[in-house]
Amino acid sequence: MASKKQAVRVAVLDVRQITVSGDGLVEAEIGLELEGSTNLDLRLAPVVLAKLEAMLAKASVEQAKHQPVH
Repeated sequence: MASKKQAVRVAVLDVRQITVSGDGLVEAEIGLELEGSTNLDLRLAPVVLAKLEAMLAKASVEQAKHQPVH
C-alpha cells in the first residue's frame, strides 16, 4: 500500500509569470507570488501542463453552469 504524501498549503497572492514553448516540447514554468518572503517557481513537463490545462478547462465548464448569463 502506498503511503499518503503530506501536502503543503500556502496562499498564492499572484501569478508572476508563465512561460510555455510554442511547440509544447519544453517544460513550462509558472512563477507564483506566495504569502511571506518566498515565491514559488514551478517547472512542468509538457504532459503535466496538458493535464493541468484539461483539469482547469473541466473546472471552468462546471463553474460556468452556476454563473448567470447576462
